[in-house]
Amino acid sequence: MQYNILYREKDKGIQFIISYKFNGKWKQKSKQGFKSKKEAIAAADKALDILKLNSKSNITTDYEYITFKDFVDMYFKHLTLYKEANTMLLYEMSIKHFKTLYAFKLKEINTLDVQSCIDEMAQNKLKYSTIDTYVARIKVIFNAAIDQYKIISTSPIDNVIIKTSKEQSNKRALTQMEFNRLIANTKNPKYKLMFLLAGTCGLRVGEILGLTWDSIDFKGSTVNITKQWKNISSSTTGFGELKSKNSYRTVPVPLETLNALQEFHKNNSNDINNRIIVYKNIQGLSQLLKSYFKKCGFDNLTIHELRHTYATRLISNGIDFKTAAKLLGHDIQQTMRTYAHVTDDMIDRATEVINKIF
Repeated sequence: MQYNILYREKDKGIQFIISYKFNGKWKQKSKQGFKSKKEAIAAADKALDILKLNSKSNITTDYEYITFKDFVDMYFKHLTLYKEANTMLLYEMSIKHFKTLYAFKLKEINTLDVQSCIDEMAQNKLKYSTIDTYVARIKVIFNAAIDQYKIISTSPIDNVIIKTSKEQSNKRALTQMEFNRLIANTKNPKYKLMFLLAGTCGLRVGEILGLTWDSIDFKGSTVNITKQWKNISSSTTGFGELKSKNSYRTVPVPLETLNALQEFHKNNSNDINNRIIVYKNIQGLSQLLKSYFKKCGFDNLTIHELRHTYATRLISNGIDFKTAAKLLGHDIQQTMRTYAHVTDDMIDRATEVINKIF
């Protein structure tokens, strides 16, 4: 694609103007308001990448023989501009389950071809919820081929069949007694602090690893969640944005957890980044903790289920959904969906009490 880029000062900022040739005609794309030329150059580079992709988005003989794999590779380059590294890893994980489609021409893939991949996952005993997630991500790719690139007119995903799961969710909340036993039996001070932050403050593992000492207000007994430790790229980890705007929050810290933080601070040297809990690899840590839980007598427990324990205890003790959602960094609808079973239990207990009263 032929193009040139001009940078100029405009309205007390920097503007970029991209002139490019599309279908034999010259067009322009511009944006202004950048504080520096460096910032404008970075934005112009992203805009140019999109223009290059979109310049190929008409249905032409260019796409007559494009394979599913080639289209995925092209589309992933576009997604990388807008998606976090963690999200891209999930897309890459999903696409591997559809590798039998790689050599197919994109325009020739039909519902039966996709259904075969789904059936194979079912035969390999993948959970139906997992299959559903993988299919949802592949659907995004086919929808892009329809709406953005106009290579195909219908999606082969539309009529696939995914069996509804009848299995009970293995996500569970620990009882107060179980949680106390876990804390009492955990001798590793780093693990104990992580379990307390998850189980009494409701923090996600990335949020725990992203905590710095200035996040803790020891006087006010709160923790301020403003960042997380995450995969920045396939080979790099570091501080990054939180999962959503709701994730930015301030959470009360119970006395036991506050004391554990003070004790940990006293006995551990400062990290170069001022982090409280220092681990580089998030996935590796999750596996370590899973093994540790098993040693403590809790099979199939994950640290995320300690956050689930926190949420369940909030709601079962009368905290309203709006407040619980704010403390968890959820929206209200998500909290009500996830923890509806807690209110069912509360209604059952209320029914028992009412029967005794009357």
